[in-house]
Amino acid sequence: MKSPYQLDRLIGLEHFVTSTKGIDGKLRTVAEDFFVEEISNVENFSPEVKNFQALEYTHFTLEKKNWNTVDAIKAIARAVGVSHKRFGYAGTKDKRALTRQRAAVWKIEPEQLADVRIKDIALSDFKKCSDRISLGDSLGNKFRIAIRNIDFGEKELREIISETTNQLGERGTPNYFGYQRFGTIRPNTHIVGKEILKGNLEGAVMAYLANPFETEKKDAYEARKSLQETKDFREALKNFPVRLNYERSMLNALAKNPRDCAGALRRLPKKLRWMLVHGCQSFLFNKILSRMIGEEISIKEKKIPLFGYNSSFSEGRQGEIEREIIEEENIALENFRIKSMPELSSEGLLRDACIETNSNFEIDTDELNEGKLKCTVEFTLPKGSYATVVLREFMKTEPLNY
Repeated sequence: MKSPYQLDRLIGLEHFVTSTKGIDGKLRTVAEDFFVEEISNVENFSPEVKNFQALEYTHFTLEKKNWNTVDAIKAIARAVGVSHKRFGYAGTKDKRALTRQRAAVWKIEPEQLADVRIKDIALSDFKKCSDRISLGDSLGNKFRIAIRNIDFGEKELREIISETTNQLGERGTPNYFGYQRFGTIRPNTHIVGKEILKGNLEGAVMAYLANPFETEKKDAYEARKSLQETKDFREALKNFPVRLNYERSMLNALAKNPRDCAGALRRLPKKLRWMLVHGCQSFLFNKILSRMIGEEISIKEKKIPLFGYNSSFSEGRQGEIEREIIEEENIALENFRIKSMPELSSEGLLRDACIETNSNFEIDTDELNEGKLKCTVEFTLPKGSYATVVLREFMKTEPLNY
């Protein structure tokens, strides 16, 4: 079933795997509607260590509401008077949600963390450990999500959910990269990444700084539009809102040396630069998966490349689709060996085409919207998979509602 939404098509989500009617609805009416709990694979205690002075890390549970993980960690670091670089965590969690995850800090005692008082942040379950927590140190996430403002009768709603669940069981839930990977307000990470891959660093800079989206706030939209028309970096510094600190850092560099596009891009944190290239890989993955679904090719027990310079194409029709997509996007595998920014080069890897969710649903009256229903869904996903990808198969609503 083709998606009618422009944002879906922009990031490669061209098809739903299910053919059922969408239940529509609204997510995140309140933060508690979207609960995420990390499934940690990090031991909270190190019994083999008898000298507790050697346990340099304190692990703790971070529960937060309406905070993104990075900002929450920085706030905690300020509260205990150390650099945020001492902290580690397995993954970033949604801002507009209630989330729970393990984190670690080097050479800070549990008592210091226990004294931290920050609105909508709670720290608990402190343990001294010998190991840090790093990105990727989790097995996945558990979700409990309320979909509100559903305008169906209970009987019809149950029938739609049941049929959608059956179809997902038969066909598999697509393991698309979700909206958060690209952004819903300004979904352009893959556009910037593509220009980097092609060696067009000036194009990458302008795609990051200019290229306005109507979904942005007006001051940002106008600043980007002006830069796109004038390419005047000094003037842009006067126009860009202060909150756009990454853009302003790049503009500062370009105002001094307009030709040094690589230097301007390196003003971005390395992780963010890497995410731009990964954004292009994610987009290509989504396009391939969408075409497979559109052609009714089974996605169960299949893997799709996240392309890199060492990638191989799959066999059969899937491999033909993979070649078609990168040719249509004017990208070659060798482009992932990035000569202008070698630190962003990627060998490539494989990603599962579908995921199992085993979702459970509860239907009740919506206490916040008179006369409407609320559907609460619980499921577990492996790390790197997106809850909104599961929800979109049931809701089939305008992407900004996610």
